[in-house]
Amino acid sequence: MEVSPLYILLAKLEEEIGYQRKVINTFLATQQRTSELTLKTVDILRRLTQSFRLVALILDEVESMTDKYMREQALLLSSESLSLSAILLPTLEQLSPLFLESMKVYDEPILDRIEAVVEFIENSLGEQEELITEELARTVEDIMRTLEYHIRIGERTLAKIV
Repeated sequence: MEVSPLYILLAKLEEEIGYQRKVINTFLATQQRTSELTLKTVDILRRLTQSFRLVALILDEVESMTDKYMREQALLLSSESLSLSAILLPTLEQLSPLFLESMKVYDEPILDRIEAVVEFIENSLGEQEELITEELARTVEDIMRTLEYHIRIGERTLAKIV
């Protein structure tokens, strides 16, 4: 029996959601700032960009899904991952060389853009709006690229400090 690549992507996204939850619980409880924690934060941000990449890949495939349950699961997991990212980014900002106010996607703050994508996905689940997955996937990719760019800048800053 052959496993669909989409099932693999969804399983990986579920794994990433578990990781995001664990990081949120850990970092919300952490009050100390150390250089080791800052370096760990950059690693977590890199992994977060991989979650965005997974979501973009999944959203890109949603239109071709014929199984309604599978489609709904893909949208729910994508929405949850993006929601957790919107919680995680401000938490990580406090411990990293990133400044969220400088991150813009389509001239809109990155968190606002993430929340807009989540809202659009959730509205489509209630069938209030037609889902334009290609545009959503492109938006998530642009969010990912913006975050990657700022991570590289932050790493350069850390290299000069550490």
